[in-house]
Amino acid sequence: LKYRSGASVPRHRHVGLETIVVLEGTQSDENGDYPVGSVILNPVGTEHSVWTKDGCVVLIQWDLPVIILEKTK
Repeated sequence: LKYRSGASVPRHRHVGLETIVVLEGTQSDENGDYPVGSVILNPVGTEHSVWTKDGCVVLIQWDLPVIILEKTK
């Protein structure tokens, strides 16, 4: 998944495991910033939003779809 500079994903809940590998740039959420090479595991029940200041490329695997908790503008 390629995020452009300033891109974001609204707050959502994971009903399955999410695995993320950051391939380029930095992805951020409420728990911190994840630079190139980071591997992030978000277990069932995790709620967060995601953003990137300068853009990033990530590989994402979801066991199940997410539930969006906030509407986008």
